[in-house]
Amino acid sequence: MDDPLKPKPVPLAAETVLWFEFLLDPHKITQHLQRAHPEPSALELIMQFISVTPDTAVASVVTPGSDLQNLPGATVGGAVNSPTPAASAPLNVSSLAQQQQWPEENGLDLTRKQLALKILELKVATWLRWDLDMLEKNMPVLMQLALLRDLCTISYGRNLSIPLASDFDLKISAFGNERAARFALTIYHRLLLRLQLVKESSPFRFQPIDQLQQFLESPTQPSIEYLQQLCASSKPFYVFHYDSFVTLHCDDVSTGQNYDIMHLITPQELRAQINYELAHYYLYTKQYVLAREAAAACNNNLQAISPQTTLYFCHIRPVELEGLLLACGISAQKHTLMERFHQSLLNNYAEIVTILRLDNQAREIPLVSRRNLELDLEGAISTGQLKDTMQLQLQVAALNMVRNIFEWGSIFGSVEYFEKYRELDYLPPLVEALTEVLPNCNKTQQSALKHFLIDCMLHQAQPQQSKQLLQIVRDLGIFTVEELDDLDDQMLQAAPPVPNSSLASLTDWMCHSKSARVDVAALERQLISCTNANTVRILLVKLCGTAPEKPLWSINPSWDVPQPLKAMVMAMPVSFLQDFSYVLLGKARELATRGDYIEAVSMLSVLKSETQRQEIAGNTQLMCKLLTWEILNIQITQSLEEWHQKPLDLQSLGTRCKQCLSVLQAGDSILPRPDILESCAIMLLNLTDFPPLLYLEKRTGPLELPLAFAATFIEMEKMKTTKKVSRDAWELMVSMFLNVPKRSTPSSGGSSSLQTFLQRVRHQNIFGLAISMLGKLHNILKDDPNHDLSCEYMHLWPTSVNNPISFSLRSVCETLQWLLSEALSYYPQTISWLKMKGDLDLAIGNNESAMRCYVNALVTGTDYCTMPLQRNVADDYVIRKMIRCAANLGCHMQATVLCQFLEEIDYGIVFKNLSEKSSNFTDAMDSYYSCIWDTTLLEFIVNLHAKRGEHSRKLEAISMMGTLELNANNNEEIKRESAMVRKSRFIRALAKQYLL
Repeated sequence: MDDPLKPKPVPLAAETVLWFEFLLDPHKITQHLQRAHPEPSALELIMQFISVTPDTAVASVVTPGSDLQNLPGATVGGAVNSPTPAASAPLNVSSLAQQQQWPEENGLDLTRKQLALKILELKVATWLRWDLDMLEKNMPVLMQLALLRDLCTISYGRNLSIPLASDFDLKISAFGNERAARFALTIYHRLLLRLQLVKESSPFRFQPIDQLQQFLESPTQPSIEYLQQLCASSKPFYVFHYDSFVTLHCDDVSTGQNYDIMHLITPQELRAQINYELAHYYLYTKQYVLAREAAAACNNNLQAISPQTTLYFCHIRPVELEGLLLACGISAQKHTLMERFHQSLLNNYAEIVTILRLDNQAREIPLVSRRNLELDLEGAISTGQLKDTMQLQLQVAALNMVRNIFEWGSIFGSVEYFEKYRELDYLPPLVEALTEVLPNCNKTQQSALKHFLIDCMLHQAQPQQSKQLLQIVRDLGIFTVEELDDLDDQMLQAAPPVPNSSLASLTDWMCHSKSARVDVAALERQLISCTNANTVRILLVKLCGTAPEKPLWSINPSWDVPQPLKAMVMAMPVSFLQDFSYVLLGKARELATRGDYIEAVSMLSVLKSETQRQEIAGNTQLMCKLLTWEILNIQITQSLEEWHQKPLDLQSLGTRCKQCLSVLQAGDSILPRPDILESCAIMLLNLTDFPPLLYLEKRTGPLELPLAFAATFIEMEKMKTTKKVSRDAWELMVSMFLNVPKRSTPSSGGSSSLQTFLQRVRHQNIFGLAISMLGKLHNILKDDPNHDLSCEYMHLWPTSVNNPISFSLRSVCETLQWLLSEALSYYPQTISWLKMKGDLDLAIGNNESAMRCYVNALVTGTDYCTMPLQRNVADDYVIRKMIRCAANLGCHMQATVLCQFLEEIDYGIVFKNLSEKSSNFTDAMDSYYSCIWDTTLLEFIVNLHAKRGEHSRKLEAISMMGTLELNANNNEEIKRESAMVRKSRFIRALAKQYLL
C-alpha cells in the first residue's frame, strides 16, 4: 500500500512546457516565446537549459524566486549550483556514457545534445536582446558566467574557458565567425566590468569557487582598453539576430549557424551603451573626471540616434541615464526648487532668498525644511560661522511666514516672528513677500491672506506697526471699503490705555472714573480670559475706577491660591497689590493646570518683581521665597510632562530641588508645601541623584516613597548583593493594597498615594523597580505558576506576605496594568515590559491584547524583522504562552506555526491544534504554508488534507515540501537560513494582524 504521507508529484498546468520538448521540436521555442506570458519564462528557460546541460555540474534546477536562488555555490539537494572545472574545460568524451559524440572536426568537443542545449539558451538570450541588466537582476552569477562561456564557445567555434587568459588567442576556427566572436568578446568585457560593481554590494558573499574567483579577480584595465578601442574604431559592429542561431533537428546533421543575418547597428548605438557602462565603472572607482566624459559621450551618442531606429544593442533607460548625468553633474535638465534649495545649503546659503521667493509661489519645498533652514541660520549667525547680519535671517523668517499662510494645518504660527524680531524693522520684508505672492493667489488664497493680515493687525503687531500695516493693506487692494472701516473700529477698541509707568503705584486702585460707558462685565470677562500680566494690571486699574462693591480678586471663584501664600495675601491691606497678587497667583495656577507653563511662570515672575519694590513693606523676603518655590514646582511639572523633549536645564533644576529640600534640615519655620517637597524628591529620583534624599526625615509623609526607592537603589549599588537590600519600599507598596487600610498608615494621605507618586515617575530604573514589586505581589496573591509574571529586580522581594487574603488582587492587577502602559508610553521598546504586559493580559483572560504585546516584543527584539530572533527575546516560556493565546483566539494554524519556534517541537500540541477547526477568518490554513520549515509538520498537513478530501490544499502543501531549501540533504547553514527567512515572514504576518 502506498504511504499516504509520501509526497506525490504536483500536476503541471496545461500551458507548462518541459525543457526537453524544445529539443524534440526546434520550432516550438519561437511559438513559446511569442506568448503573452510564457510558462516557463525566457529567463527560466535559460537557467533550465544551463542546469541540464551535461557539461555543467548543476544537477538540479534552481527555482526562480526561491529564497536560495541568489546564494551562489550553496549546496541544495546535495548538488552544487556552480560549474566545476569541468564546466570550464572540454569534457572527456569517454565520460559521457551513451552520448552521441559529434565529429571532432567541427572544432567543438561537444555531444549533439550539449550543442543543441547551448544553441537554445543563446537563442533565448538573443530574444531578450542580450539585456545584461535583466540577466544580472534575475540570474545567479554562476549561470551568467556559464551563458557567457557558451556564447564565446559557439562564436569562436572552439572550446573556451572563463576567464579568458591574459594572452588569449583571438584565432577563430572554421566553425566560428568573426562578427559573432567580436560580439561575444564585447559581452565578455562588459560583464567583467559590471560584476566588479556588484561584487562588494551583493547581500551574499561569494563562495570561494575557483572559476568565479578567478573571473572577479581578473584585471579590468584590458577590458577598459578594449571597449575604448571599440568605441574609437570605425569597423562595423554586428549583433546576433534571433534567427542567427539555428536549432538542431534530430533528422538533420547540419550544425551550421546563420551568421550572415546578424544586425548591423550604428556606431552611435554601440558607443552610447559602452560609454554608459564605462561611466558607471568610473563612478564606482571614483574616477570622476573620466566618468563625466563617458557620461557626456553616452548622452551625445544617444541623442544622435534617430527616434525611429530600432535598438538591438543599447538598453539604456532614460530615468537611469538622467540619474547618471546628475551624479556626474552634467545634467541638462532644469533643476527643481528642491534641488536648488539643497545646492544653496551646500554653497553657504547662496541665492537662498531668491529660491524661497520662488517657492512661495510654487510651494514645492516642505515647510519643515524651510523652518530648519531658519533655525540653522540663527545658529550659524549666533556662533559666528556665518559672517552675515540679522537681515538675512529676518528675510528668511518673513518669507517662511508668508509660505506658512497657505499650509493647511500648519503648526507654525506668526507669533514667533513678531516676538523674536520685535526690536528689528520686521514690516518691510514681510510686506515685500506679501506683495510678490499676491498676484499669483486665487480667491481662496487671497482669503487666507486677508485672515492673516487681520490677525497681525489686531493681535500680533504693536499699535504703531498695526497702523502702519493698515496703511499698507489699503494699498494692496484686497479689502473692501466696508472691511477697512470695520478694521479701523476694531483697532480702536482693541487698543488698551497705556499707563504712565509700567509699574502701578499703591494708590492706582483708588482712582475713580465717572464715565458711565465703562462696561464692567466686559472688563471682568477680559480679566478672566487674559493671559498677560501687563494686561491684568491695566484691566485692574480700569475696574478700580468703577468703584467695585466687592474685592476684585473674588470676580472668578475658580482662582485658587495655595497656602501659605493665600494667608499672606489676605493679610495685606486692601490695595491694588492685594488684588494684583491674588489674581496673578490664581491665574498662574489655572494656566499651569491647563499646561501653559511658560505663561504661568511669567506671571509668578512678574509678581515676584512687584513684591521686591522698596515702597512695599512687610514680609517681602518670605513672599519671594514662597513664589520661588511655586515657580520651581511649575517647572518640575513642565519637565515631567515634556520629559523626552528636555526643554529645561535639568542639572540646574536638580540643584534648586536640593536647595528646596535642604530647608527641612535647616529647621526653618516656613516650609514649602508638601506637594512641592514631594515634587522635588521625585525630580531628584528621576535624575538618579539619590544621596541628598537619604538625609531627610523619613517620617515626612509625602517623602516616604521617594526616600524608600532612593534607599533601595543606594543599597543595590553599594552592597552588590540581593540579600541586604532595603525592604522599606516593598512594605510601603504592599500596605497600599490592603482591603482595610490601617488608620495609622502614614501613606494614607491623598498627596502621597501610590498613584500620585507613580504618575510622576520618569526614569526607566524607577519604573522597573515599581513594576517588579507589583509583579511579585501579583505572583504571591495569584499563586498560580501558569500565570507567573517575570521581569528585572523581582528577585529582590520576599516570596510571601502575611495574611494574603487581606490584600486586593484586583487592585494590584489594575495598578500594574496602568503602570505598564504608562512605562511603555515613555520607553516603548523595553522587551521585558512588553512580555510582562502580555503575561498579565493572558492571566486576566485578554488574549488578543496579550498576543499584541508578545508580537510587539518579537518585532522589537528583531529590530523590525531585520535581525534573527534570539532566545533571550522569545524563549520557550514566552512561545508557549503565545501558543496558548493563539489557541484561545481560535487561530490554531498560528499556534501550529509557533510550535516550530520551540527549542524542540512539541508534536502533541501541533497535532492537537491542526485537528481543531479554525474559528477565526484571519487564520486561513494554507496562507501560512510559506512560514513552515519543519517537513514533518508539512507531511502531517498533507495527510490531514487527504483525509478531508481537500485536494487543492494538499497539492499546495506538497509543492511547498518540494522547494529546494527544505531538502533534507541541505547543510545546516542552509537550514538555518531557511528557518530564519520563514520566522521573519511569520512575525511580519502576525504584526500586520495584531499591530496595524
